[in-house]
This record gives sequence, C-alpha cells and structure tokens, in this order.
Amino acid sequence: MRPTPTEPNADSPERESADALPQERDVLIQERDALIQERNSLQQERDSLFDRLARTTAEFQNARRRLDADKDQAVAFANGALIKSLLPVIDSFERALAVDPSGGDAAAILKGMQIVHDQWMTVLKNQFVEAIAPEPGTPFDPATMQAVMHQEDEKAPPNSVTQLLQRGYSLHGRTLRPAQVAVSKPQ
Repeated sequence: MRPTPTEPNADSPERESADALPQERDVLIQERDALIQERNSLQQERDSLFDRLARTTAEFQNARRRLDADKDQAVAFANGALIKSLLPVIDSFERALAVDPSGGDAAAILKGMQIVHDQWMTVLKNQFVEAIAPEPGTPFDPATMQAVMHQEDEKAPPNSVTQLLQRGYSLHGRTLRPAQVAVSKPQ
C-alpha cells in the first residue's frame, strides 16, 4: 500500500523537515528570549543612566545656586574691610567738628586737618590705592593722566606735564581716576 500524501514517510525529506521544525522553533525561541533579556538589560541600563543624569543635573543646579548665593554675599560684603578701615577717619572728622571754632586758631585747625588727611591716605594705601601725582616735566601719559588744558612753557619739553591740577588714583595698578594736568604745547 502506498502512503497517503498527508502522512510523510519516515525516510522522506518531508519527515526530516518535520523533525527539524521543533528544533528550529526551539532555537528561535531561545534567540528571542536572549534578545528580550538583552533588551530588558539595555532598558535597565538606560533607565539607570537617565537617573544618574537627572541627579547630576540637579546637583549641578544646586551647586550653581549655592555659588550664586555665595557670590552675591561676597559682593554685598566686599567693601566691609574698606569701610571698617575708614571708621577711624570718620571718628577724627567728628572730633574735629566737635571743637569750638571760636576758641581755636587757624594753625591748630589746619594741623588737625593734616592729621586726618594723612590718616585717610594711610587707609587708601593699605587698600592698595596709589596716588597719581606727576611732577612738572613728566611726559604726558594718557593712560594715567587727563589733559584739561595746554600751556606754553619754554622750559618744559613738548607734551609734558607743566602743572598738576588734581591728583588721580589707581587701584592695583589700574587707573580709578586719571590725574588732571596741564600739558605743554608742542612747539
């Protein structure tokens, strides 16, 4: 009797492929399971990285806020040392103003004013403020001086200081206010 077409023969290639189907299916299932496991692992790693990124971003923003607050506080109190060093000068002015003007002579008042001036200049020097006071004959320097007038002076070289009109000041070598000077005219 002949085998029916629906029943594969044990030796036929159809029988071999039927036996291979469950093996291939098992291999595909294993590969699928491995891919699912790899996907789950990658998703966990991604979620972990996103969490670390969110925490790092929050820490960075908190650090920035702290630094901004520290900077604002430093700016607010930056002049504290300067103001504290000026308080004795103010005390000296107040003592000078408390003196009865009818009982004092002009020389004593000028001497007191000189003491307060010297005290003031000492405070400025301690704060790294230097006076800019060019002598006559000094070459004109536009970085530290402002020419407010020209004068004819035959003794002075051209473009040199002939007269100091107002002192200038610098802080750590940077000009705060240029000295106002008269400058000799070029000949």
